[in-house]
Amino acid sequence: MVKEDGTEVLVRHDGRLVDQMRPIRIEIGVLGNADGSALVEYGGTRVIAAVYGPKEAMPKYMSLPDRAILRCRYHMTPFSTAERKTPALTRREVELSKVLREALEPVVLTELFRKYELCL
Repeated sequence: MVKEDGTEVLVRHDGRLVDQMRPIRIEIGVLGNADGSALVEYGGTRVIAAVYGPKEAMPKYMSLPDRAILRCRYHMTPFSTAERKTPALTRREVELSKVLREALEPVVLTELFRKYELCL
């Protein structure tokens, strides 16, 4: 794109200037059945995150005496990909769930919830 003064301005494929951020919107409390939830929109991407717990770890033998168990589940909606997606977790979703848990474990205060679990 060229301005009236003759200078060239670089424009991205979505119409934004190269130094312009995507619009960001955050809404909390979007899921009534979760203990905490949020909807985050970044440009055309939408993510819903939910937290359930802390609750008693089940089965009990899985509980840890010094900290909570952090369970993470990443799931993409069936309409979010070009190919038809099955409702079952894919290998990619299982891997991303593991990566998410490993990223969050150092920052979540699991030692405050001994013998409990937090589900994300």
